[in-house]
Amino acid sequence: LLRKLWQEKMTLFFRAFEISLPDMLSRTSRFKQLLQLSQCIASNVRRCQSTGYGAPPNFPAPMSRMAAEPFLNGTSSIYIEEMFESWKNDPKSVHKSWDAFFRSVEAGMQPGDAYYPPPSLSALSHHVASIDTNTISDHAKVQQLIKSYQTRGHHIADLDPLGINKADLDDTVAPELELSTYNLTEKDLNREFLLPNTTYIGGDRSVLTLGEILQRLKKIYCHHIGVEYMHLSNREQYLWIRKHFETPSIMELTPDEQKRLFKRLIRSTKFEEFLAKKWPAEKRFGLEGCEVLIPAMKQVIDCTAALGVDTFVIGMPHRGRLNILANVCRQELEAIFCQFSTLQPEDEGSGDVKYHLGVCIERLNSASGKPIKISVVANPSHLEAVDPVVQGKTRAEQFYRNDTRGDKVMSILLHGDAAFSGQGIVYETFDISGLPAYTCHGSIHFIVNNQIGFTTDPRFSRSSPYCTDVAKVVNAPIFHVNADDPEAVMHVCTVASQWRNKFKKDVVIDLVCYRRHGHNEQDEPSFTQPLMYQKIAKALPVMDKYAQKLINAGVVNQEYVQVKGEISFYS
Repeated sequence: LLRKLWQEKMTLFFRAFEISLPDMLSRTSRFKQLLQLSQCIASNVRRCQSTGYGAPPNFPAPMSRMAAEPFLNGTSSIYIEEMFESWKNDPKSVHKSWDAFFRSVEAGMQPGDAYYPPPSLSALSHHVASIDTNTISDHAKVQQLIKSYQTRGHHIADLDPLGINKADLDDTVAPELELSTYNLTEKDLNREFLLPNTTYIGGDRSVLTLGEILQRLKKIYCHHIGVEYMHLSNREQYLWIRKHFETPSIMELTPDEQKRLFKRLIRSTKFEEFLAKKWPAEKRFGLEGCEVLIPAMKQVIDCTAALGVDTFVIGMPHRGRLNILANVCRQELEAIFCQFSTLQPEDEGSGDVKYHLGVCIERLNSASGKPIKISVVANPSHLEAVDPVVQGKTRAEQFYRNDTRGDKVMSILLHGDAAFSGQGIVYETFDISGLPAYTCHGSIHFIVNNQIGFTTDPRFSRSSPYCTDVAKVVNAPIFHVNADDPEAVMHVCTVASQWRNKFKKDVVIDLVCYRRHGHNEQDEPSFTQPLMYQKIAKALPVMDKYAQKLINAGVVNQEYVQVKGEISFYS
């Protein structure tokens, strides 16, 4: 009876602690307590044996070898025997350390050899102590450098096609973007650093050299796109934007997309050239210097139409209106040219000037294959007065179509840089845009930023670094882009369209460009901006620059540019 009691108690004690073989050796204080308890029980058993109530157990050969192990005590033999029997039936029923021990014993290893002690913690502590604290500090500095580029990289982006001004009117480089601020030098460029989970510049790689990190950050944030998004308070939103700009190769276009973009540039450029030759003395407020606006607007319409939008309400100033009516809305050219020839009957009234007129067109969208309706609201000379009118018209369309989330109807607003920062109605329209009774569920804003307001330099017309800073009141992301890089413009327009579809919030696209002529075609701008217009006189049109880029890349040849690219059709 006592022998059975001893066996049960030993089993319960060992199982209560759930100890493995290495644990049993490492936890010496607990093991000593178990030994003392087992020795007490063993003395009782010996007394029972002397009186004939029990006999020592007979162990098989493996158990005999185990009993001779230096780390075992004879008083634990019953527990070991029970574990051994359980192991023979199912090796997985015991801890892995005991499984390894029993296998060694079964293989015939001698006492003292079957057990392998666990590795000492002293080696680990020595390794931890040997890590250079400077390495940890340098990794933290690189992570801070990445965040600085995400936050302030747009300040040194190459945005001005003329290379005269910085878009933020500040030619200095923020110290946060300098390696010296973090005590890093060019000698560290070949060192590898672990990328934080707050960036996507590595793609599938989690480690990059400092040189690769800087190269990728500058290409994303300091080349022809300046991304302002770190003022957003919603983590999901700024991570979404970061992913759509930092992911490697995300901005690349396919050859077919490049050819379509080139054709749209041709139509935009040649339309203005035709009007200039046909009516050289007429005011038309042409788009020369920002011809990429037409492909940009068509890209937004294509992307949002593919996402389900079928009605677009557009408000804009006079610059580029005729080009948009012809190439975006596809109004009949005869109707546009009649405005120049003054051939309308007198009984219809004189109406407004041609660059204030609106139109409503229903047509097929070639990209999505769906019918769409485009409405351009007529606009008087007060440039931004049309903004609340467009928002009200959009809201009415959504109301009568029961479009409660803006999935079918959206507004697109075009602005000049000086008017956007200088007219209070812009702020007022932004301020009520999020109210439940007024919201249109997000608008896409284009700034035709020709870096001059009539004849006023931006350094003397606003206090804010950018003309777009007013949009920050509604936490709108702002994408500054060099208008002489059409592919960068296309990517920005794609991201803006997807942003509006996903978050139903405003987004601003700042097309940094120039005005090839004066405020209108009859002005002589060299009197007020002589240095700027010396640069403009030497600047090639964006169509010519992009054609040369495609030829150099092997996407098209000279024959395609002149014949298949439709240049000959407009010449």
